[in-house]
Amino acid sequence: MTRLGSQLLSGEKDSFDPGRGAELLTLAARDGGAEAAALMAVLCGAGVCRTQSWDDALDYLQQASERGWASAQAQLKLLCADDDLQERPDGIPDRDVHAWRRLREAVSIADWINAPAREVILETPRIRKIDGFISKAVCRWLIESARERLERARIYSPVGGGPAINLSRTNTETDFNIVQSDLVLLLVRARIAAATGLPPSVMELTKVLHYSVGERFDLHFDFIDPAVPDFANELAARGQRLATFLVYLNDDYEGGETEFPLVALRHRGPVGSALYFANVDSSGEPDRLTIHAGLAPTSGEKWLLSQWIRSRTPAGR
Repeated sequence: MTRLGSQLLSGEKDSFDPGRGAELLTLAARDGGAEAAALMAVLCGAGVCRTQSWDDALDYLQQASERGWASAQAQLKLLCADDDLQERPDGIPDRDVHAWRRLREAVSIADWINAPAREVILETPRIRKIDGFISKAVCRWLIESARERLERARIYSPVGGGPAINLSRTNTETDFNIVQSDLVLLLVRARIAAATGLPPSVMELTKVLHYSVGERFDLHFDFIDPAVPDFANELAARGQRLATFLVYLNDDYEGGETEFPLVALRHRGPVGSALYFANVDSSGEPDRLTIHAGLAPTSGEKWLLSQWIRSRTPAGR
């Protein structure tokens, strides 16, 4: 039930029926499935095929932890706001209901969804930064979640309008569909929503980007250019890409700045900090001052979380 439910939720093997997939996972979790309970935590946190509820999500994560699902156990420890509980040895017995409940109860959702303080870098174009957006431990979690699934990054092709490999972009990336997500990632998305005032429902799939030495993303715009005829269907289906939100997941590299050449800005944030910018101006039109590049690291490797935010929820969602 868990395997089939996951396939139906993700559309794997050309089978996409999220409602039925969620039903199967609900049954599997009820019957004692550890992985199913962890996936149900994601569905509840994201509000997929049920009412969004952080309490229900954490209850399911606790169940998965009690049943021995290692990822759920690691997430509870990472999200726990109590340093003493976080530092407990890894050997908490799976059936120690009281220990996992204490961890679950020490998770502070309010700390995640309260809007963090932000600082203006520029007003034209609108560029902001947030220091200490997420912890170093969460950054490490996101890197390790992405490391084994990296593929060559793509751009939107002006011919055909779909994603395509292009010589202008040489880095790698991965994104996270609902089955590949976890509660840590969902809470990062919720924090992005708090920082921008835009709900998770208008966010694209979250990406983690990786740049080795010499890998780059040449000058480009993040908005969907309405002047390109083959982008018309994309705009009609999903709306304009209003904003870009970046989180710097490490800082042990040289070079690798985000460059905005028309406004003489190069930015490289410390680990856990965020940079975000509007891709449209105050009238909602594409802002061509936002042309930017991801410069190549000259040593080390660079990791970023990238979140594109649309003007509306995709059609049919």
